[in-house]
Amino acid sequence: MTDDPVQTFLRDYAAAVFDRDLRRFLDLYADDVQVFDSWNRWEYAGRADWGGMIAAWFEGIQDVRVRVTAKDVKAWHDTQVAGGSATLEFAALDAHGQPLRATENRLTVLLRNDGGTWRVVHQHTSVPVDFHSKQVVGR
Repeated sequence: MTDDPVQTFLRDYAAAVFDRDLRRFLDLYADDVQVFDSWNRWEYAGRADWGGMIAAWFEGIQDVRVRVTAKDVKAWHDTQVAGGSATLEFAALDAHGQPLRATENRLTVLLRNDGGTWRVVHQHTSVPVDFHSKQVVGR
């Protein structure tokens, strides 16, 4: 087990997504979290707002499990704040655990130590878009 708050967040995030566990997922976020996500809206303000989007996502993936794999992780922390970035691969798995499809995005997080519990206060996800074609750029 790591003491790095970002690595711990990424591990717990992946487990909550795989299990579609909304309560465990939202417990990773502060009440006042600000999320800039890649889908549908400019901003999600607060855990309840973010929770509505995640609940809809989990409802929409009942036929698959989603494996989240973090790559290229960079992290730092002191006693009160932590931050980091990673590339996340989201792979939809069939009932036998075989990948059906996958997508990647970039993630940046800022966490705050609230009485010994690290929670995300800001999260930003993105995908690069080609200026001319307006298509998502892969690696």
